[in-house]
Amino acid sequence: MLFDKGYSIAIAGHRCLNRTYCGVECQHCKNLCPSDAVAVTFHQSGIVLDKDKCVGCGLCFSECPVQVFGSSRWDETSIVGKIEEKGWKITEFFCGRHSSPYQDDKNRDRGAIRLPACLAIVTRGCWYETGMKTEVRLRLDQCRQCPMEKTLPRLKCSIETAAEWLAASGHTPRFNLIHQSNRSRVKVNLKAVDAGLKVTSRRDLFLSLVKEGVRETPDDKLGANTSSSLSSGEGRPGTCLPDWRRRLAPVYSRNMIEGSLPAYWPTITLNSRCVHCGLCVLLCPSGTLHRIVEDGICTYHFTSGFCLDCRICQLICEQKAIERAREQVAKPFEKTCIYTSPVDECRRCGNVTSDFHTRLCYRCRQEVSLDSEFKDVCRKLLIQDDD
Repeated sequence: MLFDKGYSIAIAGHRCLNRTYCGVECQHCKNLCPSDAVAVTFHQSGIVLDKDKCVGCGLCFSECPVQVFGSSRWDETSIVGKIEEKGWKITEFFCGRHSSPYQDDKNRDRGAIRLPACLAIVTRGCWYETGMKTEVRLRLDQCRQCPMEKTLPRLKCSIETAAEWLAASGHTPRFNLIHQSNRSRVKVNLKAVDAGLKVTSRRDLFLSLVKEGVRETPDDKLGANTSSSLSSGEGRPGTCLPDWRRRLAPVYSRNMIEGSLPAYWPTITLNSRCVHCGLCVLLCPSGTLHRIVEDGICTYHFTSGFCLDCRICQLICEQKAIERAREQVAKPFEKTCIYTSPVDECRRCGNVTSDFHTRLCYRCRQEVSLDSEFKDVCRKLLIQDDD
């Protein structure tokens, strides 16, 4: 297995929601790890990987909403590329631990792929892309004897989500989970093709081998880049959208067939309690919230398909003006107007305000109120001194 003992796993801790947002307490990686190899330290806002416990399943790759975990050796886009290259109509998938990764026959329309980790490493978006190209058969017949068996519920959840998206796009989901081996009835012919590995140079391979087993300090982890998308400057609010969501947007929109029953996606609504402080837009990890001010009108836009469902916008809103839900969305990757309001320019800072009487934004009104309270306290103290 490629990722046994945490081999070649890079942790981009600067992308972790717990590092940027106090109180979010995201623990997807910790709660879902089948070997309890991941720990989250809220006081330091860091991720700790116990490489001795790590079984190399790769579930953290697919489940982290902001792509904290990654590897220079892993590339799930090569899976779809291999299927397109071979033109398979039916494709069986084997994990790296499967003892007999063989396809059933020599039919050119059928093929088999072996991944270097557990099948749970593949994201929902990649399963959707794969389902558009071929009928998918997942070989789970040896999972009961595997230490990664606990990943099965999340794998099934990813498959169900991909199937829902395919149905919403107007296509027939073709996913089959094979729990019983048929080796006794079918003669073994061809070995499965390896996929999921990124093509690297000899130099990169040597460097990855040198780093194997080296304990990373927190600073090293924060500087680790798992791909080109984790380059310098990423990790700030609005830049943490995972790669698979970026890839899914054009594929989903391109394959959408009108008239299909829409799938369920995260949605948010704003109400009149909004004071236009702008924190929800500023601190959105994926940048799916946008605000445009034109001709005295403030308009908020939201893209459901890019929402991480992290609830940060709702937690950060002091006015409780944001409500979250999951609803059917016909075009999840198109911007949707969720709120409009007439606004003015704050006379102190130039920010947006809906208070036409004082012409002060929310923050400036608070400052004025605090200044007034401070002056009242000072006045009382001076009067007492005079007495």
